[in-house]
Order: sequence, then structure tokens, then C-alpha cells
Amino acid sequence: MTIKKTKTKSLDQFWNIDDEQLKTPEHDKMLLWLLKKDNLRYVLVSNNPEAEKWDWDNVKIHAEEYIVSNNGFRIGAPDIIFVVPRYLCNNCNLTHKNMDNCPSCESEDIIRYPGDHKQHYSRYFIEIKPKIENFGATLRQLKLFISYGFDGRSFIFTEDLRYRKEFEDQGVKVIFPPEIQSNL
Repeated sequence: MTIKKTKTKSLDQFWNIDDEQLKTPEHDKMLLWLLKKDNLRYVLVSNNPEAEKWDWDNVKIHAEEYIVSNNGFRIGAPDIIFVVPRYLCNNCNLTHKNMDNCPSCESEDIIRYPGDHKQHYSRYFIEIKPKIENFGATLRQLKLFISYGFDGRSFIFTEDLRYRKEFEDQGVKVIFPPEIQSNL
């Protein structure tokens, strides 16, 4: 009995979720722009003002890093994964990302979560799509990533706002470049 080896390296490849836009100059331009922490901060804060209170000095940005399942299988690689440190309120013991005060009890007795273990960070991903070629395929790709621990922490960065409401109804926040924001 011979075992047939597969050339598939990740689940998104197995499902034939092809991301041809990775190879375009527009995608590269958007990725390089987002890799600058000030730019990432700008688009996220414009979408969620609470993000201004995050500890941006310690936010870490990773490009094209695989999401890996518990058994070590590669799921896929969103364009950007970024991590935000969590803080602990000494007053009510709530864990959160706000470094100024506790969103629950408004106490200012806040400490950075002890240790440097990965669970003391909130992980987010951003998928870059200069243009939405196919809403269903794009949503399937995003939902695959979301299903591996990114519920409520997923973004699509696009210039194409035709499906903005539909993505947001599915729990994916839509962020867009500043030149698009100024035209809204």
C-alpha cells in the first residue's frame, strides 16, 4: 500500500482559496504601507477610537505569518497578524487592552499583564485585497482564518467598498486607505 503524498501545504490551498492579488504591485503597496506602525494605527483608530488607548509602543506586526492549528497543520497566512499587549486591572481583575484606565471600573490601577507569554496578547489579522474579485471566495478565506481564534479581531484592508456592509455583517471590519476615507 502506497500513501499518496499531497503537495498541499495549507488548508487554504487545499480548499483552493487562491489569492492572486498577492502578486500585484497594488497589494505590495498596501502591505508596505500597513507595515508602518503609524499607518496601521491611523486606519485602526479611524475605525475604532478605543484603539488609540492601546500600547502602540509594544504592538508587534508580522507579515505573511501562518496561522497554525493545535495539531501543527498550517491553515493559511493572512497578510498581517498584529498583537496588542493586554493589561490587568488591580481593582476588578479585568484583562483588557486599554493602558490608560480600566474600561469596566475606570480604575487607573493598571499593570501590564505579567510575563511575556503569547496569551497575554490579543492577536488580530488583516487580509489585504486591493479589489474584491469574488465576495464569496474572499469571505470564505476570512471565515477560515476567523475560525482559528480570530473572532471579533479580523479586518479586510481594501479600496473596494462595494461589500463593506456585507463583510461587517459577517464580523469582518473593513478598513481602507486614507485617500478613500477622505472621499467618503
